Amino acid sequence: MSALAATRVLVVEDEALLALEIQDLLKAAGCKVVGPFSELGKASAAIALEGIDLALLDTNLNGEMVYPLADDLLARGIPCIFVTGYNSSDLPECFQTLPRIAKPFIPSALIELLRKAKSGTAANIAAQ
Repeated sequence: MSALAATRVLVVEDEALLALEIQDLLKAAGCKVVGPFSELGKASAAIALEGIDLALLDTNLNGEMVYPLADDLLARGIPCIFVTGYNSSDLPECFQTLPRIAKPFIPSALIELLRKAKSGTAANIAAQ
């Protein structure tokens, strides 16, 4: 059985095709996908209603930064991974040590990062 089986992953991504690719990848790994959401407000509403184990967050949702949602998730003890084109140094200081995978990413690298985030050993992965 996969280490990610039944893991509930919130997906927040504004690029529709990438969101679908991530959703398919997560489902193939045995995850339960919450979303994907392309709007901060809808994602915020979902975390109030859904049990979430991990979150994949695009940092910029059509010009709206995802940081308030990340703050809320972290306050709830939910690990977050940024899926972004931004470098760690471009993120607010409080988020620079969070796991990050750079776009474009290799699908297997994202799954490995999710496994590590679930176990608490995640680190940034640059574009490959």
